[in-house]
Amino acid sequence: NELFKQEYQGKEISYLLNGEEIKALINQKTRRNFRAYQHSGKYETKKSYNARQNIAFSGNYIDMISNTSYNYSKAESKEHQKRHHKNNRWHYFNKIIKCNNCFYSVNIDVLEKDNNYFIYNTKLKEVDAPALNRSMISTSSVINIS
Repeated sequence: NELFKQEYQGKEISYLLNGEEIKALINQKTRRNFRAYQHSGKYETKKSYNARQNIAFSGNYIDMISNTSYNYSKAESKEHQKRHHKNNRWHYFNKIIKCNNCFYSVNIDVLEKDNNYFIYNTKLKEVDAPALNRSMISTSSVINIS
C-alpha cells in the first residue's frame, strides 16, 4: 500500500480518447480500488488479482496500464450515482499482456468528472493463449516478474 502510494499515486497516464490525448490521474481512489479484491466483483479470479498485485510490487504497474486501446464510453448508469454525479462519464481501455507465461486482458476504468480524468479501477482477466491474435501483444506488454 505504501509502495503504491509512493511510486504511483499522483502520476498521470496518457490515453487516446476519440483521437484526443487525455491524461488520467492515479489517485487515492485508484489505490483503494487496487487493493480491494472484491471490488472487481466476479470478473477477477484470485490468480488474476495476485498477478495484478505482483505486477505493481515489481514496479511494472505503469507499464501495465499504459499503451492501451480505447474500448468504449458511457454515461453514469447507476441510479444512486446519477443524483450526485450528473455529468460523469466512464471510459474503458484495455490491452493484452503476457506475465509469467500467462496472458491477461488488462481492463482500465477511467472516470471523467468535471472535465478531469481519474483511473478508477484496473482489473486483469486471464485469457486463453491459443485464441489470441499474436499481433495484439506488443513487446512492451510483456511483463517479467522474478
